[in-house]
Amino acid sequence: SGLRVSPAGTFVAGAGCGWGANCQQCPSDTFSSVVGASSCKLCRKCEGRFKYLKVCSPISDAECTCKEGYRCSDDGCSRCDRSCGLGKERTRSGCQACPYGTFNDQPDGSCKNWTICSENQVLQPGTATKDAVCKHGSDNPTLATTLPTTSPAVPFPIAVPGKDLRMDIIRISLAVAGLLCIAFLLPLCVCLSVWQKKKLHAVFKKMQTTPEQSIQEETCSCRFPEEEQGEDQDCGKSTEFRDLLEN
Repeated sequence: SGLRVSPAGTFVAGAGCGWGANCQQCPSDTFSSVVGASSCKLCRKCEGRFKYLKVCSPISDAECTCKEGYRCSDDGCSRCDRSCGLGKERTRSGCQACPYGTFNDQPDGSCKNWTICSENQVLQPGTATKDAVCKHGSDNPTLATTLPTTSPAVPFPIAVPGKDLRMDIIRISLAVAGLLCIAFLLPLCVCLSVWQKKKLHAVFKKMQTTPEQSIQEETCSCRFPEEEQGEDQDCGKSTEFRDLLEN
């Protein structure tokens, strides 16, 4: 003998909710989510920037979301705002590009700092849409970590002594080879310089000797053996003495 009420998805068409109540199904594009409803509500339309997330049924309203390139402004998605996209983040003044040293790889996400790699371990540098990639995973979590977004400072590589032993060996080998080259080339250069100086000195000495001096030296060389009393006598005196002996 209890009262009978209309279930969800229907509405009471007649007066009263007793046994004689006339319950009818909600028409198309309408719904009733409560029992004993006196009327049905129109379903929500997802048009324009919206698209259907859930279609309308006789007992529940439709649910909408935003199309690609837009984002819901609230939990109920009552309005669609343009999406910031990758490499940007939403601020009070609108979409802003991620500053240098940060990235955003999610639509409508926030910018995060690049991962810091140790020296010579950067496999792929960071961009506005991608994080930096290191060659090897670090045993020390402080060497490769993502900093909080509260300090978007420009990251810089951290040098780790002895981290890359192969590069240290190469550098030492090149330094030793350079020293050996210097040790061999320096004496050779000195010897070559001395030889060049001697050669130039001989050439200059030969050029300074005049033809007259050469003729005089050849003439003065014709002396008699017995006239060795003075090497400093000139050729004229030697000739006169020879003429006297002949006469």
